[in-house]
Amino acid sequence: MKKLMMAAALATLASGCLSVNKNDGGNSCLKPCAVKDRVHVKYEVGKERVQASDQLNCLFGFICWGSTAHIADQGEFGFGAQAKAKNGAYANACDEAKCDSIAAARYSIKTEDYFVFKKVKAEVSGYPVRVVGTEVLDAVKNPPPPCKKGGMLPL
Repeated sequence: MKKLMMAAALATLASGCLSVNKNDGGNSCLKPCAVKDRVHVKYEVGKERVQASDQLNCLFGFICWGSTAHIADQGEFGFGAQAKAKNGAYANACDEAKCDSIAAARYSIKTEDYFVFKKVKAEVSGYPVRVVGTEVLDAVKNPPPPCKKGGMLPL
């Protein structure tokens, strides 16, 4: 009987039961909605289509040359050769059209892959977008959409 009690005590200790109590009921009261003035950006979209291209050459997948130094701040970011070529084409198109962004951007990517050497050519076409001004929307006159449960308003 003594051996049976020892075995039961060891089994109880080895099972490792754990109780967790969590209460999330008060979160909605701790995060009230913030009512702030919003800034609305005004854009002007050009009617003429702009087109540009960029080419990138890569050796062994990490030694790249071409126009990798030309980077757009609103283009597609990434570490691959295709993403860098797309970003360069986007930057070239913005420079050519003297605009801030490209609307309805369409990319055409041609890749020649020779296992150790890769040549990527990206072409982008779209409509030039220029920022023409901003407008501050008063939160009292133009109320924002209602708050979501337990969250802040989107800015």
